[in-house]
Amino acid sequence: MNRFLRGVCYEGQITKDLVKVIPQRSIALLHHEDIDCTAADGLVDKKVKAVLNMKRSMTGRYDHHGVLELLKAQIPVFDIVEIYDHNINLHRSKIKFINLDLYVRDETQWRKVAKVFKYTIKWVKELIKLSSFHVNELYNEFVNNSLAFADKELPEFINANVSNQPFKDLNGKEVVIVVRGTKYKKDLQTLLPRIKRKKLPIIAVDGAADGLAELGIIPNYIIGDMDSVSEKLLRSGANLIAHGYLNGVSPGYDRVCNLGLRCEKVSFVGTSEDVAIIFSYWANATVIYLVGGHNSMNDFLDKGRKGMGATLLTRMQAGHRIVDLKGIHRLELKKSEYSLPLFPIAGSFAALLFMTSSSKVQLLIMVLWNWVKAGGGV
Repeated sequence: MNRFLRGVCYEGQITKDLVKVIPQRSIALLHHEDIDCTAADGLVDKKVKAVLNMKRSMTGRYDHHGVLELLKAQIPVFDIVEIYDHNINLHRSKIKFINLDLYVRDETQWRKVAKVFKYTIKWVKELIKLSSFHVNELYNEFVNNSLAFADKELPEFINANVSNQPFKDLNGKEVVIVVRGTKYKKDLQTLLPRIKRKKLPIIAVDGAADGLAELGIIPNYIIGDMDSVSEKLLRSGANLIAHGYLNGVSPGYDRVCNLGLRCEKVSFVGTSEDVAIIFSYWANATVIYLVGGHNSMNDFLDKGRKGMGATLLTRMQAGHRIVDLKGIHRLELKKSEYSLPLFPIAGSFAALLFMTSSSKVQLLIMVLWNWVKAGGGV
């Protein structure tokens, strides 16, 4: 265990907002119960020195691996369990940990201000085991909530005016929808050659637009409540679609308009991911490649949602056109796992790619070819 650690602390009520501004090698002070993997990915990308949490980073209520991801990246995770001075402001302050005591530097000296708990991989694994005792109760609540909201929101899907279409040019086309889900950037890196070669239109859901830009891609559309998208991406030339509430209120639309930018507004139930999928389907997109999507109870619990009613309705209606590519990066082989020479099989891949007209088969072949290249060292 590291007995001594110090740095400058940056505090944020919302982790995804803090990640945008925190300097590298700082200590992140969160207010985030059950740190999800997407938040952990952002903190790892910013190379934070440590994570300090005012809430419980892992409650054991359900199985998630956010804290584990941080620990594997050699980032210590601490929860504040007792505060001695509730008036202390840690934001932009110099802090240090000695054993399990937290100190802050004032003008003249270090003051002990709190007691902390430090996570270990062993403790995280114990909490994961503990979560198994809650799974049936949690699952029952989640399903009942999802079905209740699905029943309530079904008329919106049945009576939707599909001619009020924000995606004007997807008729008969394949489309890529990118969501800021767990490891979505790694999935994108695996798929980029295929996406670029086919020049597929791309819809980014909220903050995924900035992730795409980091990989050198500006999406054709950005849709969402616009709270996670940087102003730079809003000014990138992408078509902007603000997802609003059914009553017409849309803070994202107001934000974009206040920047003097053109924006369309769509009011519909569900998440912005749901809206991107269902309106792509209603625009008659032939294939919807989904990267980083949310599709399980744990995914939605990570988002702080207690159900997925609109998502169920969306998947029921559009599921036969969705190719869910979440986690596809896990299939990539390391050099030690694959050492066959490339050239004898290159012709076979090319022949298969040429002979098939199926987009799904072509995608699989291209991904396999990328694996071989990564493993062959050529």
